Amino acid sequence: MEQEKKKKSDFSAMSINRITAGRYREFSKKISKSHTITLELMMDFFEGAKISPKNKYLMNHMGFEHRLNKRFDYIEELLRRMEREQLRPTHNKLKKLFEYAEHEEKDRKESLEFEKRMFEQSMKKKMITQYDNYILKENWRKERARVLKLLDKGRLEKSRFGKPYFKLEINESELESLRKELSQKP
Repeated sequence: MEQEKKKKSDFSAMSINRITAGRYREFSKKISKSHTITLELMMDFFEGAKISPKNKYLMNHMGFEHRLNKRFDYIEELLRRMEREQLRPTHNKLKKLFEYAEHEEKDRKESLEFEKRMFEQSMKKKMITQYDNYILKENWRKERARVLKLLDKGRLEKSRFGKPYFKLEINESELESLRKELSQKP
């Protein structure tokens, strides 16, 4: 008991700058109940970790780590800002594009279903429907294009004696294939 009392009463005075002493008192309140225990914990930490405030390599390393952490924080904020300002609008544009494509696909399916119904109706009633009319027009356009293509291969010959005539410049195989196609169609 006497030793414990002796330990408590053995104090030594040290001169410390008033501002530093104030900082130490605030720090000490956070760490432990007394200033002595706080100081002992700090010294044990530095001695156990073999860290010296005078070690310039360690201080450079700690400064570098601090700067690196600041850069990572900046990069994180930059990525968040990019996500907010650039990626969300792009995402919204892509979403609208896909919604439009889905809408177009739905319209196309509805159109195909309508054509199918019209075809089925025409088969039942044996009358010309809008669908039949559409198919006939498409066939007429194709045949018209074929005839125009064939006419492009021809030229008008003017004879000195007699009437002018139209001459087609196609070979025999083309002529035979054309005859076969025309004879097959109703």
